[in-house]
Amino acid sequence: MALPAMLGMGALIGFFTRIIEWFITRIASRFTNRLAGILIWTTLYISLLVGLAVTFVSIVNGISASLPGDLAQGIGAIKPDNFEACMAAIYSSKVAVWVFQQKRQLIDWEQGRPVL
Repeated sequence: MALPAMLGMGALIGFFTRIIEWFITRIASRFTNRLAGILIWTTLYISLLVGLAVTFVSIVNGISASLPGDLAQGIGAIKPDNFEACMAAIYSSKVAVWVFQQKRQLIDWEQGRPVL
């Protein structure tokens, strides 16, 4: 009599184990899909911003090369020698602040969403 009861208990434990496994797998897959989406969008934004920064620096560097000689000398007297580095530092700090704000907003948004 004990053997059939134990066989039934094993099937019941196996059934509940599969339900718990399915539930954990569902939560994990949704979490990883959301995390992957967030990482893809963040990478896209950062790559676009880096491309914009490179374009901006090349435009600033190209301005002084294409100006007439007298005008380039006049701007050279006003423009500091490290103008490109200063502009890159200002732009990089703005991008870093923006990325931090976006990351904070995504974390707050993700914490407010239900898991299922």
